[in-house]
Formats: sequence, C-alpha cells, structure tokens
Amino acid sequence: MIFAIIGLAMGVLLGLTLSFSYSATFTIYVTLIILILLQSLLRIIKNESMEFNIYKEAILITSEILFACLLAFIGEKLGISLYLAIVLSFGLKIFNDFNLIVKKLIKYDKIS
Repeated sequence: MIFAIIGLAMGVLLGLTLSFSYSATFTIYVTLIILILLQSLLRIIKNESMEFNIYKEAILITSEILFACLLAFIGEKLGISLYLAIVLSFGLKIFNDFNLIVKKLIKYDKIS
C-alpha cells in the first residue's frame, strides 16, 4: 500500500512539473486513455480479493485501450462519433465502481 501511495505522489508531482503537449487531433484518444486508466484503477481498488495479477491487469488495460482507440478511429473515418459510446460506457463503469467503493467505506450494507 505504501508503494502505491508513493507511486501516486510521484506521478502527481511529475504531472504537475512536466509540460506535455500533443496535437489536437489526438484529443479524443487521450481522453479515452485517461478514462480507461481511471476505470482500471477503480476496478483494482474495488476488487475484494487481495489477489492482484499485474500481467492480467496490464493485458486487460492494454486491450481495452487498443479496442477503444480502434473504435474511435473507425468512427472518425466513418464520420460517426463512436467515441461517445465508449465515453458513456467507461463513465458509467467509473461511477458504479466509485459507488461500490464508497459503500464499502461507510459500511452502507450494514446500515439498511
């Protein structure tokens, strides 16, 4: 747990100090990657079992990123906003995972 906190703090500090710019054409892809990474982080946190397989998670995150970017690319070429479906899907997953984490933290199930 301490390594996760240290890694998170280092990542935030690096993100605040380094300036990173990208072309406006990649905005959709960067947004999708951020959403997928946030959803993956919340999925790992809400996982009740303490079993954490880094290889499984890395493959799952990579495949989600590649599939989402492929769908966004195809939609962009066809002139259809397919990335909105991906944003909606991962947005709903983020809110559901966050809701479960909050319920676990406040022991919601024991209150009702």
